Amino acid sequence: MRERYNDFADQATEGARSAYNSAYNTARGYPGTIAAIVVGVGVAGFLIWAARRAGGWRNLQVEATDRARQGYDYAREGYGKARDVIKERVTKLKGEQLPEQFQ
Repeated sequence: MRERYNDFADQATEGARSAYNSAYNTARGYPGTIAAIVVGVGVAGFLIWAARRAGGWRNLQVEATDRARQGYDYAREGYGKARDVIKERVTKLKGEQLPEQFQ
């Protein structure tokens, strides 16, 4: 029984070694793939670091939501001010006589 177990272990080790060698040889043939993996790991590491520095994923999500809402409120306030200014200018222009060239 022990020999049979060792045979399975040897087969698994050989299969893993073969898969590793195949992946390694394929990656060596495509250096852009290696660069993409390195950059991806770097970006992921930076995002994890930034999230932890900001107090965790949940805190980061809450802050992002709050900022989006604040931007929306700011935009609505700006549109409201623009509407009021346009109304005032229209009222002012209606009260004045337009030059002859515009009539």
